[in-house]
Amino acid sequence: MPAVAGVVAALLLALSCGGGGSPASSTTVTTLTPAPTPTPTPSGGNVGQTCRLGNGDVNAQCVDKKGSSQLVQYVLRAMDELVKERPQLFDLNDEAAPVGNGNYRVLDGEGYLNGMVAKLQSYGLCAQRDPGDYTYEQLNAKSENGFSEDFDVLTSAGYMWHNGNCYRRTCTPASFPLDYAAIDIPPAGSGCGRPYPPPLHHFNSKVHMPGGEYDLLDSTPIVRDAEYCAAIGYTDGRIDCPVRLEQSPERKACENWRVGIAKDTGVPGPTWTLDGHYCTGRESGCENFSQNQYGLKAYAGGTYRMCSKDDVCGDLVVVR
Repeated sequence: MPAVAGVVAALLLALSCGGGGSPASSTTVTTLTPAPTPTPTPSGGNVGQTCRLGNGDVNAQCVDKKGSSQLVQYVLRAMDELVKERPQLFDLNDEAAPVGNGNYRVLDGEGYLNGMVAKLQSYGLCAQRDPGDYTYEQLNAKSENGFSEDFDVLTSAGYMWHNGNCYRRTCTPASFPLDYAAIDIPPAGSGCGRPYPPPLHHFNSKVHMPGGEYDLLDSTPIVRDAEYCAAIGYTDGRIDCPVRLEQSPERKACENWRVGIAKDTGVPGPTWTLDGHYCTGRESGCENFSQNQYGLKAYAGGTYRMCSKDDVCGDLVVVR
């Protein structure tokens, strides 16, 4: 865990939004033909979370830009229809380059993204907002269970991505939807995307700022998985690592998902105890750090323990 002061600053920053770059340099990846009009079929009623075709495969293999998209024409059609039917979602006088391609500024991101899902479902496709995208802005779509495709329909600058390069990847077999009750992945929209952190192994902890009125303690949840550590960007061959790199905008969300809610405070982060009792203030010898549950004020010496929702713990002996 970084210095608590740094952590606090990071916690005050909002997660960055938008999954794509600028549409100005985009070119279509397939020759588009008018989209057919399949018979609408029920997709479960809950926008983006159910599918008449059934669940996807959690082990699906996804490859970026694999061949030509089979479903992109439906995505572009959905954009065109939303612009006509719900123009209040867009600023039709503000268009990203190249002007004339329909890359309008989106004024209501939630309305646009949920509207896209509903449109795709109305065409008979299964569709959802991608829970594996930490911004919760990319879309998944499928017409069968043999494959699914992912689309990035909103640029980081807040414009529609209205061309064939909104197609991102193909997954085989279909990668969605998944039964969250049966598999160990974050809930949709959590802010913790792929690769999903494995279960916690332990906590690292230290006295970050000793002396004075109290010692300031710091904790970091750690996983043990060399392949995962490499996948999130550690290049030194380590087998133990935090759930994300320090600078990752997903770090807070991934830590909070794996650690859970503190039993005493109800705040995301570890439950702290001193010699077996909760930290309730100076009289108890310790106090939860109001700006960051991963930090603690230690007024007294003793054995401090920090634990996750699954009772993965770490101990820190403080002498005062």
